[in-house]
Amino acid sequence: MPPNTTPIGIALIGCGRVCDAHLDAVQRSPAFGRVEAVIDLDLSRARAAAERFNIPRVFTSLDEALALDEVDAVDVCLPNDLHEGPTVAALNAGRHVLVEKPMTDDAASAMRMGEAAESNNRILVVAQSQRHTKAVQYIQDNLESFGKLRSLHVSYCIRWDGPQTPWWAERTREQGLVLSLIAPHSMDFVQLVMGEEHPIRIHAESVRHQTGWKGDDEAMIVLTYPDERLVFVHLTYNQQPHYDRKVLLFDDCVVQVDDDLEVRVNNELVLSPDRGERAEMARPALQFVWQFEEFVKAVHGQPSRSVFHHDGIRLIQVIDTIKQAALSGKSVDFKSALNPNDT
Repeated sequence: MPPNTTPIGIALIGCGRVCDAHLDAVQRSPAFGRVEAVIDLDLSRARAAAERFNIPRVFTSLDEALALDEVDAVDVCLPNDLHEGPTVAALNAGRHVLVEKPMTDDAASAMRMGEAAESNNRILVVAQSQRHTKAVQYIQDNLESFGKLRSLHVSYCIRWDGPQTPWWAERTREQGLVLSLIAPHSMDFVQLVMGEEHPIRIHAESVRHQTGWKGDDEAMIVLTYPDERLVFVHLTYNQQPHYDRKVLLFDDCVVQVDDDLEVRVNNELVLSPDRGERAEMARPALQFVWQFEEFVKAVHGQPSRSVFHHDGIRLIQVIDTIKQAALSGKSVDFKSALNPNDT
């Protein structure tokens, strides 16, 4: 249901690969918001996005958009390492922010973004689109009923034949490719299941199979959580056909999620989309629509399933530690990695 307030005005910055999914989501939710402007240093790219979605204003700087009273929030769709600057600027200007995942490239940057949100009393949400699928929400809503969790297996395996946008090619192994671009999806699900608990220990191995980029394109991660619960995560850009499965092992129950569409409990299908919804999810479209609507609810102070900045910071802290483990080839104590001066 739409919020009981007027729609909010959005300025989107970064008219690259992911922007169409965000612009389409707003356009399909007129009761929640409208796009007032798009921003990109490449004016021709911004104009092309504006033409595709009938957006009234095109700018090359965020400051121009922030000067508009009609802009209530900024949607940041830039490369990972450029998230912090416009996010902090928008928050300091009194705007709310939806920032594409991952929140940023490192935990220190994420914390500065979170501090800006808190000091300005603004909403900062991380765009974790897979969090908003009905299958993942089914797990969230029924988690306590499944019993005691023993372990969790997550596989997110797709095929990309080289960079999907030019900046992917320049990602170093230290910055991470799969460990920064698709690990946030899988690790957000892990964090959803594990709640407020942090991992105790992390081990990771990462490799590169394709020569079209510098960073890792396949990784396996093992995390140990309190009560000796184990989590295994497999990520790759080298798998065809696509393989996306989450398996939760409880004492007396096995729950399986396939493609964030279907849920099976002890091999019995309990959730499956109808044909129309399945086609919409394949775009992907619906999860971006739901993500935007949840963001607007958060802006209006209503209950929301959004991933807020404090969870975004926690996630980047875990991913930083995963990258450290992959580079070192050794298991890393999470608490020690988080507070190196305490050791």
